[in-house]
Amino acid sequence: MYDHARKLFDEMPQLDCQRTVYSFNLFRELPEKLSIVPNLISYNLEMKALCKAGSVYSAVLLMDEIEKHGIMPDIVTCNTLLKALCDIMMEKRNILPDICSYDIRLRDLLKVAEISKAIQLFEEIVKKDFIPDKFSYNNMIKVYVDEGNLEQANMWRQKMVQNDCLPDSATFHMLIPFACDMKKLDFALHLCTKAIDSQVLVYRHVMQRVVDDLVEQSKIEKAKELVKSAKSCKKFCYKLSLAVRN
Repeated sequence: MYDHARKLFDEMPQLDCQRTVYSFNLFRELPEKLSIVPNLISYNLEMKALCKAGSVYSAVLLMDEIEKHGIMPDIVTCNTLLKALCDIMMEKRNILPDICSYDIRLRDLLKVAEISKAIQLFEEIVKKDFIPDKFSYNNMIKVYVDEGNLEQANMWRQKMVQNDCLPDSATFHMLIPFACDMKKLDFALHLCTKAIDSQVLVYRHVMQRVVDDLVEQSKIEKAKELVKSAKSCKKFCYKLSLAVRN
């Protein structure tokens, strides 16, 4: 459909549509008279297309061109090249990716906020009969914690449990303070109880915050129960303090 796209691009002025750098992303070469200079998005798209076409060497050379134009490559640029180079290296050696390979890709997608692509990759992991591990789930949980979406973050925690992948310290250290920030103390207490029951160590300051917040909200009995539960757990080699104000 290149010819149709080019025709539409040429007709844009007559359609009262400004030809900008974003519309230029459709093309690699345009007449100099158009005076349109490609931006980083343009180059990232071109690099991705070259990698998909198998022209990784050309994509690597494009990095030099980007810098020659005074444009600094970003994380998308580097991740595009890294993925392509790793795929080539593994393919040449007949090495199949494992769950760790997918976790790295998943993390990189989430770093650049490609959430929909990360979810698609997660589904791909399952379809290929790989079993997502705690790193896979924690990566998904973190993105929703960063977005301030407790419901979605907990949904991924529930998926984690349903698929026989037990939450670890990283899971609880993300979710417990987040629940406190969102004023969901009952949920924070629930998470603390789950950590204690499953013998997963949670830092003292994280547990102590829940106790303090419960006291502040006059939920004294619940605070006392949490202090007692933590004390009875051998994994927790610290004591929580209960400062009840009169």
